[in-house]
Amino acid sequence: MPNKYQKIIKDQLGFFNKNAVLEKSEKVAPFFRKYAKKEVMAGFTWLGDRNCILDYGCGTGMSITQFFKQNPLGKTLFVGVDIADVAIQRVKRDYPNFTFYTIWNNKIPLLQDENVDGAYLLHVLHHSHEHEAILREIYSKLAKGGKFFLSDLSSANPILGFFRNIFIISPDFIKQRFSDDLVVDGAIPEKYKVDPEDIVVKLKEVGFSVQEVGYGHLGLFVFVWVDRFIPFSRLAIFRGLYSMLWAVEDLLLKCRFFQKRAEVFYIKCIK
Repeated sequence: MPNKYQKIIKDQLGFFNKNAVLEKSEKVAPFFRKYAKKEVMAGFTWLGDRNCILDYGCGTGMSITQFFKQNPLGKTLFVGVDIADVAIQRVKRDYPNFTFYTIWNNKIPLLQDENVDGAYLLHVLHHSHEHEAILREIYSKLAKGGKFFLSDLSSANPILGFFRNIFIISPDFIKQRFSDDLVVDGAIPEKYKVDPEDIVVKLKEVGFSVQEVGYGHLGLFVFVWVDRFIPFSRLAIFRGLYSMLWAVEDLLLKCRFFQKRAEVFYIKCIK
């Protein structure tokens, strides 16, 4: 478990079990939160016609809550899996009508193959180095024609790497501003490299048909970081300036040079 001398926690299981019991209030301004989640929300809309979805890495169920905000009339059933047993126990209480399993070695033995018609994997790969095994397991659980949505952080974005290093050496009063994020006792989990192009190759090797690859954000994290200390987003003039920056960012992300340096990427697949 984290202590004041640790900066990065390599024990992913221990970290996420501890993180699951913490009460975290959202500190990111709604203006930024909506923009930061737009790729995932679009993915949830794409999955909105599915009958049963596998949430691989469900945690405490935050993504399921977001899914139903995006699909308020949906009647989708969920099967959620995670390595953190504490998180699984919590999400079972919040969603008693759905099925949840604690898993080991990336396998879901209690779920039959081809038993779901949708799946998603959100920001899991940068906490794992067994990417191909995870993708193969998801593929096996999807029925033919099933949809799979994946979104994660790209390791190629220099800004994310810079601010992660800054956070590690920051004093406690700064770290406290990020208590709503993946922070436990001032420490963060170890992060593994994720290359979008490599993930696309692995998906095809597993058997998926890749329908769309997209990219989001170049410098969003900078503005979110600053806004935690000086909430410029409360002022209409700054929201207008940010909106113009986002429009420029969207144009830049049409170019391959900037796509390779995006903060996040997403992929839509069909089995």
